[in-house]
Amino acid sequence: MKTILVTGSSGDIASSLIDGLDGRIYKIIGLDIKPSKSQLHQFYQWYKCDLSSSDSITECLRHGIGARLEEIDTIVHLAGIYPNTPIEDYDCDLWDKVHDVNVKSLYLIVKYIVSRKTTQLKNIVIVSSTAAKTGSKDPAYSSSKAALIGLAKSLSVSLADRNIRVNTVLPGIIDTSMSQVQSKERKQFHKEKTLAKYIGKPHEVADVITFLLDDRSSYIWGASIDVNGGMTL
Repeated sequence: MKTILVTGSSGDIASSLIDGLDGRIYKIIGLDIKPSKSQLHQFYQWYKCDLSSSDSITECLRHGIGARLEEIDTIVHLAGIYPNTPIEDYDCDLWDKVHDVNVKSLYLIVKYIVSRKTTQLKNIVIVSSTAAKTGSKDPAYSSSKAALIGLAKSLSVSLADRNIRVNTVLPGIIDTSMSQVQSKERKQFHKEKTLAKYIGKPHEVADVITFLLDDRSSYIWGASIDVNGGMTL
């Protein structure tokens, strides 16, 4: 039985991931500010956590999850916010919040777990974005997602001697509630940039993550995997 910690567990990709996992093989710990429909699964337990707050994360890890931290085999980092805001409308508080949720939360969680005397952690899957490569009209979003790629590379190098592998998944335009903030014209623009000529579904990203959870992916270390319909060929 593997225990997986999923950040951003109420999101559409996370829900698709959890719905597709076998409860006989996996136990899921979900962290998010709000619950998800995945609560219906007996193998899933949600912990309320404001991932923009260092104090909330520490409190959740220390007093919420507590001793269960020692069970965690894998971290799947799906937490992310996308304000869809142009640079002239950004203030420092919003800029910091985007980076706190999208990047800093992962750093805090990994640091807390690997600092423990006993840990089962062997696998980290980080969900970045194609925007990390192409840029975005939302500068904080794309810069935070690019930062995740750098963090993944650094974790790959620094945690390899502990036999912890780290991989990154980079989705393109996916049909989620997050993408609904974009105009029809903008979504059509992204769609036309793909070779597939359609907007991806959450399960198409979740399926790649599921493979990275499986022992069949055991020789994949430090990879960045595009799931974007050929947008960045």
